[in-house]
Parts: sequence; C-alpha cells; structure tokens
Amino acid sequence: MKILFLVSTMRKPNPSWHLMKALMEDVLDAGIEIHAVQRGIEGATLPPFPDTILNHKSFSYSEVPCKPVDKTKFVKRYLESVWYSWKIRKHIRKNNDYDMIFLQSSITSFFTLCVARHFAKKRPVIFNNQDMFPGSAIANGSMPQKWMQKIFYAMQKHAYKKATVITAISEDMKVKLMEQGVPEEKIRVIVNWYDDSAVKEVAWEENRFVEKYNLSEDKFYVQYAGTMGTNFNPEIILDTAQKLKEYSDIEFQMIGNGVRRNKFEKDAKERGLDNIVFYPLQSQDMVSDVYSTCSVCLIPLKRGVIGNSVPSKAGLLMACRRVIVNSVDKGSDYGDMFEREKIGFSADIDDVDKISNDILYLYNNPRVLDEYADRAKVYGAAEYSRTINTKKYVELFEEIAK
Repeated sequence: MKILFLVSTMRKPNPSWHLMKALMEDVLDAGIEIHAVQRGIEGATLPPFPDTILNHKSFSYSEVPCKPVDKTKFVKRYLESVWYSWKIRKHIRKNNDYDMIFLQSSITSFFTLCVARHFAKKRPVIFNNQDMFPGSAIANGSMPQKWMQKIFYAMQKHAYKKATVITAISEDMKVKLMEQGVPEEKIRVIVNWYDDSAVKEVAWEENRFVEKYNLSEDKFYVQYAGTMGTNFNPEIILDTAQKLKEYSDIEFQMIGNGVRRNKFEKDAKERGLDNIVFYPLQSQDMVSDVYSTCSVCLIPLKRGVIGNSVPSKAGLLMACRRVIVNSVDKGSDYGDMFEREKIGFSADIDDVDKISNDILYLYNNPRVLDEYADRAKVYGAAEYSRTINTKKYVELFEEIAK
C-alpha cells in the first residue's frame, strides 16, 4: 500500500509537527509506503523531515518552494495557500501510484481537497481535520464579517463532500462537522496524541528548564506554554493573576511566542503584575522539561474555539503527570472530561472566580494535586498516547484499502 501525504510543512515548528512525525514513522513501520508533499519554506531552520523518516526505505518526498508569510496578514496568507494548493497538482500527478491520499487540514482545505479529489479519481481521500475553518477564525475574531463567514462555510461544506473519510480530533469537533452536514458514518474520532516513547515527567533536579532559568522549587507555578496566537485568551490570565497577586509564592509562567504576546506582556507590566514571568519559546526537545516545571497548567481559550480546534498540549501535560485548569466553553465534551475523570478542572471562558478558586484549591491541597496528577497520567496513557492513536490510523488505512 502507498499513501500520498499532503502535509503543511515539517520545516518549521508548529502545533502538529510532533503529530505528523509520529504518524509518518508509525505508518512506515507498519509496512506502508509514503510519498509526502509539503511546503519548502525559504529560510527554514529545520530539515525537510526528521532523519527517522528521511532514512526510511519506504519514504520519498517532494517540496513546493514557498516564501514565509506573516500570520497576521490573513488575506496574503490565504492567497498564498490557495496558490500552494494549485501548485501541488503536478506533484500529485507525477506520483500517481498511490492507493489513497491523506490530507492535513489548512485554511485552504477547500482548494486542496478539490485538487486531491480530481487527481485521486475513485481512490479514497482521508481528510485530517485539525482546525475547522472558518469556524476557528470566526471564534477567535479573525473573521467578523457575516458575508464572508457565509461564503467560507458554503465552500467548506462543499469541500467535506470531496473526502471519503474525515478524522476529527474530538467529540466536540464531530458535533461541529455533523452540524455542517457531514454524515456521522463519514467521521472517525482520533484524538491528537503525545509520543509515549519520548514525553515523560522530568525530575526537578534533572530538569534543564529549571537549570536554565534558575527556578525555585519553593514556588507554585501556574504555566502556559505554547503559541500565544488568535485562539489564546490572555485577559483571563491577567485577571486571574490579579486575584492571586497576594500569594507571593504563586508565579505565572508564560512560555512561547505569538501575535498576542507583545500586548499581553505590555498589559501585565501596566497592571503591575510582577507575578507573571515571560520566557521565550523553547526548542522541541525541551517539551518534557518545560511541562514538568509547572505545578498546574492553565489553558485559556477564546469562546467558540473548542469544537473547531482542541489544545494539542493536553495529552503532553498528562504524560508529564500535570493537572490542567481550563478556561473553556461550558458544556463542551473536552471541558467536562476533566471534571468527570477528576484529572483537572474546567471553568467557563470568563469565570475568573472559578479558575482562581480551582488554582487555590490545588495550591492548598498538595495531596489532592498529586491524586489528580496520578489519574491524569493514567488517563492520558489510555486515551492520548501515540501507541493507541497512530494504530487507529494504520487500521483505518488498512480498512479503506480493502
């Protein structure tokens, strides 16, 4: 069996980088051949693919040269992605001996799915829906125009018809897809995973992030590590930090970059919130060290993000035996999961009181924190591990190929 993988790019860090790496490795190890097509980013710092993939005898790839585009310039970024969707057609046509196409979602999935379906003919097309567009753009405020929303919803609804199977990364996303007219039998829920062969809790005395920044073990760290982008809600962190300012040993660690970081940092300074400390984005190999530093992790989302997307860091934090406090849409399956399984807490988007009280409860009850952390690790291994979830993709590919 041979699969044509149409992926975004492995040449620069992104939230799904570790997912695509693990998936391709495990698909190749299952005896399935892959030819991958991706963007060749000008000035990229990473190799085209990790050596574990590049050196595999059943792997080949081709790249479409692209210039980097500022993520804040939506129109320019969108048009570049449309042009990319058009340019990949020659690579699909040239590598025409595949049995199916696997397509990673993007803001221009409409065009890429149309191109993929045209060349695939009757062969299956599997659409890996990581971030629903335009739903995610509407939720984070990037697309306020009603007329534009209607156009893109119509385009995406048409695009979904081009896929043989759509994989959703949560039950909430499955509901969103069905609301947009996708038949339930066409959807498979396979959650985003962490690499259980690499991600694990790192002891304080061995932690490189601790050593790098000379952190004190006497503090209670509330951490956010990741992209401070359009789905990120800094206001809830500012308000929570304000409420907990009297606790001198509670420190908010903000690690990463993104379009919201500069204003976030400026607002924290103007409000005199010296209990918020900012750190630069850390390298991919520091994931376990970074997450193992925190006492609890705070995931602050904008309203409407859940269902259109899912925090990819949730499974990673569980692997590092960490408890998550979420600021998330009330009633979502994702949010309810933490309270139901007693592995963390979830509050509505703007419920500062509950978020603050949940953090204080864990701060004042270290034994409860340990119990929640233990359950989170077990639950993560059962539901979010690479071992469990890449196998589901392999089984899906084999099922479709019959």
